[in-house]
Amino acid sequence: MVANSAFAQESEPLQRVKPGELQSFEDVRIERIRPHELSEITPGLGRPEIATAESADLPRPLNREELERLRAIANTRTSLIMALVMPPRPYRQVPMVYIGHAVWVQPAPDRAPILMSTSDWLTDAKQIFLIDDATAAAMREHGIPLASRPSPGTSRPSGEGIEDLLKEVGDVLIELRADRREPNLNLAHLSFVSDEAEARSRPQSGWPLHDTSRPAPPMIFAYSPERPGLIEPVQIHDLRTLDEAFQFYLPTTSTAILGAPLFSNTGRLVALNALRHPERGEVGLAVPPGALKHFVDSLSKD
Repeated sequence: MVANSAFAQESEPLQRVKPGELQSFEDVRIERIRPHELSEITPGLGRPEIATAESADLPRPLNREELERLRAIANTRTSLIMALVMPPRPYRQVPMVYIGHAVWVQPAPDRAPILMSTSDWLTDAKQIFLIDDATAAAMREHGIPLASRPSPGTSRPSGEGIEDLLKEVGDVLIELRADRREPNLNLAHLSFVSDEAEARSRPQSGWPLHDTSRPAPPMIFAYSPERPGLIEPVQIHDLRTLDEAFQFYLPTTSTAILGAPLFSNTGRLVALNALRHPERGEVGLAVPPGALKHFVDSLSKD
């Protein structure tokens, strides 16, 4: 909304509005902004051309050794995290358990990796925890499943299991906090409550970002620690198949959601798969590379 106020004219002095007074405007204009026009407001986003760019040469399929190397890299740079969300009253106040993904991103070669995820599923989280091997074992003992059906990244049945887990081993769980959320980009920066836990959990290197000035990678894959032995080939659907309301996202074939990484055959982070299309369950919606770069660059400036 753009407002042209009477006091904005140079011929009249600026009047301070007193508390309780209603400011009036001579002219009010409302402009409709389409999702793919966000680049005009926030530099560095733009329409995700990566979805339609084509490589000049056909890619060579990766052999088994190359796929295993890529899977090992993805496993090191991707973590499962658990968000506890309280149901609305008058329902019983037992936390609902959501298990999604966080990725370690390398902002620059000389900087330590940072932890990120998509933000929509963390908005109402009462607590967030990193799921390391010890936490995963404790969750299994308390009947909280780590692997979901039909695809990674959903809520889990909780019941008394999560309450018992928090009572018995809550003091050793690795707690995280969402230091910064950008709802318009659907991204969140996560930090550790304990510096010692961060030093113990942080890998030596994180995902370098895909260079958005270069052509689209010839091959894109997805990974989730819920299925640690598998990397999933991913295709990007034609953007024109999306309604305007979802055109910020890349439409993908990936089944892993809640921050699952999409990466190139050279090991660069391309996008984060955030959610499934509400009307087309087979389509994943991923935060595009331009948004990732803009968010990571903004963290470097803080």
